[in-house]
Amino acid sequence: MAEDENTTIKTRIDRIRQLSQDNQGSTEWYEAATLAQSVIFDTVGGSHPIMASLDNSLKSADWQRAVAASRATVALYDEGTLKSPRLTIAREIEGDILDIAQAQAEAAESSEDAAHKHMSLGIAAFLAGASLEDALRRLCDARGIAYDAQRTAISKLQAALYQPGKQIEVISQSENKHITAWGDTRNKADHGRFDEITQTEVVSMILGVRALIEKHLS
Repeated sequence: MAEDENTTIKTRIDRIRQLSQDNQGSTEWYEAATLAQSVIFDTVGGSHPIMASLDNSLKSADWQRAVAASRATVALYDEGTLKSPRLTIAREIEGDILDIAQAQAEAAESSEDAAHKHMSLGIAAFLAGASLEDALRRLCDARGIAYDAQRTAISKLQAALYQPGKQIEVISQSENKHITAWGDTRNKADHGRFDEITQTEVVSMILGVRALIEKHLS
């Protein structure tokens, strides 16, 4: 099973530690600096100052400088300063959407007007579904799982993530069943069948999507 994005970066960092030791040679130091470039690019971006040091050292075959820059990359990672703004923003957006969905579910619970209750639950289900779809897409990207970018419905993405016959089980069998149920709730909202959506299933969906994101994408 493929590793998620954070684990992949950690694997590269561990490789850089090994390759940038004093007992290695120019070939290993070159690989270390190249991997360090990829880590910098995938986390804080190519405009980070250390990227220039790595690039210049490789172009001039200055292996002492390449090793120093590689070790500096490892040090930054260990200090927790190599964070991906893209992933942080994505998580924040998903969290905000789920917060709004939760507020809509709470409004439905306290409402005595049936029409307002159904509408609030429909909105909550739609938003939770949007957050789920985005999370599944990010999970496919992080694990290197292929999917049709033109067809990213929840059912298509979960099918890509759970393929026991191909030994692909990024999500568990239990998670797959839950996602199917959440997808059904999202479909009710998409097709305006608000009166078929219950308070219990919406709240369960919101909590479940939060837990899924926390487990696989945090």
